[in-house]
Amino acid sequence: MITAKFFEKIQKYKLDYLALFVLVGAYFTKIQWNNYIGDPDGFYHTKIAQFLSQGIVIKSLPWMKFSTLANNFTDHHFLYHILLAPFTYFSNPLIGIKVATVLFATIMVMIFYWLLKKFNIKYSWVFALLFITLEATIFRLGLVKANALSLLLIWFLIYALYNKKYWLSIILGFIFVWLYGGWPISLIILATYLVAEYIYKKIHSNKLKIFWSKIIHVFHKKPNNNFKISLSLIVGLILGLVINPYWPNNIYFYYQQIVQIGIVNLGQQITVGGEWYGINFMTIISSGAHIFVLASIVFVVLVLNHKIISRQSWFGFILSFIFLLLTIKSRRYIEYFWPFLLFFTAFGLTDIIKKFNWSSIKKFWKSLARLQQLYLGIVGTVFIIFVLVPVWQSIIEAKIPRNHSIDKFEEASTWLATNTQPQSIILHSDWDEWPILFYQNDQNYYIIGLDPTFMYNFDEDLHQKFVSITTGSTSYNLAKQIRHYFQADYIFVEKNGHEALMNNLEKDPDIHLVHNDELSQIYRIK
Repeated sequence: MITAKFFEKIQKYKLDYLALFVLVGAYFTKIQWNNYIGDPDGFYHTKIAQFLSQGIVIKSLPWMKFSTLANNFTDHHFLYHILLAPFTYFSNPLIGIKVATVLFATIMVMIFYWLLKKFNIKYSWVFALLFITLEATIFRLGLVKANALSLLLIWFLIYALYNKKYWLSIILGFIFVWLYGGWPISLIILATYLVAEYIYKKIHSNKLKIFWSKIIHVFHKKPNNNFKISLSLIVGLILGLVINPYWPNNIYFYYQQIVQIGIVNLGQQITVGGEWYGINFMTIISSGAHIFVLASIVFVVLVLNHKIISRQSWFGFILSFIFLLLTIKSRRYIEYFWPFLLFFTAFGLTDIIKKFNWSSIKKFWKSLARLQQLYLGIVGTVFIIFVLVPVWQSIIEAKIPRNHSIDKFEEASTWLATNTQPQSIILHSDWDEWPILFYQNDQNYYIIGLDPTFMYNFDEDLHQKFVSITTGSTSYNLAKQIRHYFQADYIFVEKNGHEALMNNLEKDPDIHLVHNDELSQIYRIK
């Protein structure tokens, strides 16, 4: 009785939300409590947000001089950058962006909890807290990216689909396009929902019901709610594309981003970002073995009792499977796979508990032979030692990569800003250096960034020339070639990993070193 009253008070005063907010927020704060940005893109997002905070909407990107974005740029994270803009007023904008990253991730987990409660999921608070045990997803959420807000929209979209909230679906579709270039994920969510609904109805219908439904349909035609909710989302997406500061140039950009980079992926022809390359099944599972084991048990029990599987459990299972395949193709989708598998596990376990109460489970346990109980006890102990202990370790040791300090390339960038003409072009040693150089010094223009596909589409031969020079494959007449092809008088080189390029530059009599620091060197063509 006391326990029941205690939980009633918690619910009444929303203390469950407060406790979750404090715990999850503290965890994400711990991960960000350093002077590092998880990956280079965080510098780019911060810079664009800074421009927006000054009232500047960027529609061309001359800082990527030799790319398709130089003259026609689409900010496919436009709303995300608007939300980041207030945080750039911190004395150090990068610290402000880290605060935003913590806040967005924490709110996303809160909305996940809210969604579970809306569907009356058992142990919803525990499942929400389990979010911080999703090692690979937590890694991705620790980066300065829109993935936390993308998941947040997905939770709202799932709610809208199952509750037939047509206007909410339109609004969510519109917001998704403005927020994040991965908005086609919403179409995968929709397609999965429709397939899950079909499977559920197929299992829970019989020939007599189908016969009468057809007879009734002839005399009383009801509106197709699934069609209406599907149309609502699609209308929202179309409106987001058209009522957009980047229309109609955003169409070609999304072709590059979604089709060429996301689906086709030119990773076999050019070196793209590591997140676009595949990952094997065992590596995926090892990053969340405890959830995978629990989900597998839930799956087996549900398969043996398929009539008890709810609509949402079918939806969660199919969605998890789809994103497992996508993750095997491109590792970046792991940020969705684990949350969706957690979703399935939560809903599936609730289905099981509704069918089998605790008294029946206790009765089943007592019916087992002593040897069987011993065997299950050993299995449980092995699970705790070999699965849960490493999970706890990963929670304690979670951190973002320490490769990019908030002052990375600052010294070299200051030198360039001081000693070169505004808008002069700087050849740099790799495409992934661009976001940091762009953030630290927007006075100069550079070659390519964000993804090499944008340069490949701009000029395939020029892209190959850039790769050949920066990897050290081309070693003759460097000064002449760099000036001729890239109109550059200065060359920025990150020391780590570009020894061949530095060696070639030092051998060229028309190129000399003008700046040297711990991380980089700058050369000038005579």
